[in-house]
Amino acid sequence: MTMMLYADTTPLAEAIAAGGEARVIAETLKLLGQRNLKPAKVAGRVGIDALWGAGDPATLAPLASSGRLTDWMRAIPLGPEPGEELRAQLSPATPLVQAFMSAQSAVAKGVSASRPALPDPLEPMEIPGGKKVHEALTEAFEARDATAMRRILLGLFATGADYRATLESLYIATRFSYAGDGEPLTWIVTASEIMDMAEWGGNNPPFVYWITGLLAALGANTAPGEAARAYASDPQHDLSWLRTRLSIPKNEAAGGDFQTALTAGDAAASCDATLAALRAGATPTGVVSGMALAVAERMNAVPAGNTAALLKAGRTLRYIHAVATAMRQTQRHIAWQMLYTAACAVNALGSAAAVGLPAAPSMPIGGTLGGALLRSMEQQVATGDAASAIIAARRYMQIESAPRSFAGALSLAVAQSDPTPGTAAAEVMPLVAAALEEYLYLPPELANNGQNALLSAAVRLATDLRGSHARADRVNSAIEDSIGASAGRN
Repeated sequence: MTMMLYADTTPLAEAIAAGGEARVIAETLKLLGQRNLKPAKVAGRVGIDALWGAGDPATLAPLASSGRLTDWMRAIPLGPEPGEELRAQLSPATPLVQAFMSAQSAVAKGVSASRPALPDPLEPMEIPGGKKVHEALTEAFEARDATAMRRILLGLFATGADYRATLESLYIATRFSYAGDGEPLTWIVTASEIMDMAEWGGNNPPFVYWITGLLAALGANTAPGEAARAYASDPQHDLSWLRTRLSIPKNEAAGGDFQTALTAGDAAASCDATLAALRAGATPTGVVSGMALAVAERMNAVPAGNTAALLKAGRTLRYIHAVATAMRQTQRHIAWQMLYTAACAVNALGSAAAVGLPAAPSMPIGGTLGGALLRSMEQQVATGDAASAIIAARRYMQIESAPRSFAGALSLAVAQSDPTPGTAAAEVMPLVAAALEEYLYLPPELANNGQNALLSAAVRLATDLRGSHARADRVNSAIEDSIGASAGRN
């Protein structure tokens, strides 16, 4: 069946706004089943309303990650049971409904309230003093001037500039900002992920409205951001030379020694290690991949039951994922200074004794063993058996070497946890999505044939941060009812 690109999602938005879970489930299944709409498209349209509703970043984060989770779920191999093709088509309803209900209050406000007034655009040629867009935006951000930031970004949009120019300006303006556990960059990436699903187009205004409101209210910077700013101010630490480097990338320079050096000394030493890795041939994206592995190693060393420490490491990994996203989207050397902030953020986690991963003994390839391992992993995540789930994941990668299928199965498992506000489960979808994406993006020089710390960290997050599953059970029951009804008609 051909996947549709367009369908009316208004009834779904109205159902979310009204808070009627049963109706939300029914409308979501209708869009996925009868309309065969791409799951990320559905999430993107709901996300536009949530941005206009000035939703809390924490409640919008599951919505922003749902598109990636549902995309990976399409790679899960079909089982032999009847109705598996329809089940695969409808199963994205679980993460979608979880995300929709998480963002319910923002969607309700965005649907019912009149659109807020935005100021007149200030086009780049109109900026006083001949300043560049990123310079003016940086000044407005430092002054926490929401109106000025909105005028500058809307002016850039008015020129027809690509959305990546908007993101690049925001990355540059916030490159040394590190509040909380990675704000404001994680906010920018959260909004951009929603916009990616909505396909940007003429939808920049809600993005600008939402992110500038948050940036204007951002509190004081913290030690990692200030340490990175001080380090980057030294002319010897300039990164403009990367623009003209012609040598073949050597991302192995961001390997084990670099990852150890990130937490072996102080913040300045972590920046020194980052600069040394770049000079040794690592690319900006390769360096961030090394950082992600370092954080994953730290996460894997957290003792079982220490949810606070696991959340802290998981949030740092989410920030590193946001930096990686920025590095994949820009080639501006001034934006690359963000790598120093990332290095300081990793350094702030401190070091910990390495913990060996569970062994993944050699196993013969045959039959449907790969699919059985994925189902075993899902069940072990649900019961909280992290060690067994990691072993199943490693065996699957050893046998099948299909990382997107692994990501899809873990995404389905994560969607079974209701993102209840005030609990660790409220963060499990975006944290696991960040870990999985960085796992999938690892360069071959660092990936170790899929047997690396990010694989176990993703499983650990999914297992240890799981929550209740009452809503997921209701969605799954509705999916099974739809499959049964379809079989009856046939």
